[in-house]
Amino acid sequence: MSTPHFDLEMDQGADWSNTFNWYGGGTFRAPIEEIDPGYPTQIRVTAHGLPSSSDTPVILSGIIGAEVLNSKDTGIEMCTRVDADYFTVPVSTVASEWLVGTGEMTFYLPTNIAAFTARCKLKKYWHSTTALATLTTENGGIVLDANDGSIKLIITDTVTAGFTFTTCVYDVEMISGTGEVTRAFKGTITLSREITDA
Repeated sequence: MSTPHFDLEMDQGADWSNTFNWYGGGTFRAPIEEIDPGYPTQIRVTAHGLPSSSDTPVILSGIIGAEVLNSKDTGIEMCTRVDADYFTVPVSTVASEWLVGTGEMTFYLPTNIAAFTARCKLKKYWHSTTALATLTTENGGIVLDANDGSIKLIITDTVTAGFTFTTCVYDVEMISGTGEVTRAFKGTITLSREITDA
């Protein structure tokens, strides 16, 4: 399986952060038990297991009467957890009449990263021998949240102020408690250079 690729942007002289959710803990699929028309639309799936600390992409399918909720290839919705049984999606169903008993929700469970550490390097080129920045869980440049499998990269404004690259490359490696290394994400970062400064 290829490593997921994300191209990012960064403002020179500003605090920078980006959060990834590492979904690799399996798949949850269950029938929809209730849809409350409105905006946003509230949906009930008992014990859905959605994380509470961030929104999660869900696939909704097979819904009749409120077909606008059904996911398209490019329209997977980010849902927000309400409680253990309910979540909302930012779709209007005000004029819809859901056919009871139709539809299901699917989402990919977060990877259990409770025992993981992480590291990331930014380099001008992949073969560069020196790094523009090194981020780790140990130096505070990466913050992990086991609740939703999130990996947050952080660079302070004082550091980004010194960057002069146009684009650079990066990747994020996750290290398990047993020392197994997985390349979780990769991509490029484009720097928006500061024009007006002190």
